[in-house]
Amino acid sequence: MLDAKNNEINQLGKSMRQICYASTSTSDHVQLLQDVRDILSEACDFNTVHNISGVLYYADQQHYFQCLEGDEAALELLMSKLLKDPRHKDIKVFEAKTIHAAHFRAWGMKYVQRMSSVHTKMREMGFATFEPQSMSQQQIDQLLQDLYDAQSDESLC
Repeated sequence: MLDAKNNEINQLGKSMRQICYASTSTSDHVQLLQDVRDILSEACDFNTVHNISGVLYYADQQHYFQCLEGDEAALELLMSKLLKDPRHKDIKVFEAKTIHAAHFRAWGMKYVQRMSSVHTKMREMGFATFEPQSMSQQQIDQLLQDLYDAQSDESLC
């Protein structure tokens, strides 16, 4: 069943897209927590205005993984901003997909901290730590399955 946001997008004749990327934090340990808070706050504001939903996963003191869902034009605008953001580097954008329903529709930005199920999945894939930039599209799809079902660690927008 599609939620109101998906119905609105579909009624406008626009397809919903999903795009995921991984990056490495440029922050030191002192600034890191504030950067994550700022990222989540900015995401909430921007995503609410642009009808974007998504998830942010951060682990091992340096790696971000974010998956975003919404209108293609809005995602392109957001990605252009993200690619210029100095709080991260080594950005790897994964395959953009057309989706029929948003997986993260309950959140403007769902935030999930390090989860043992993701850590276990990483080990099963042969990674000692969370290294999303080294993952294949197939491995990203497997990671997303865990994140679709994960409880949000923070109640955001």
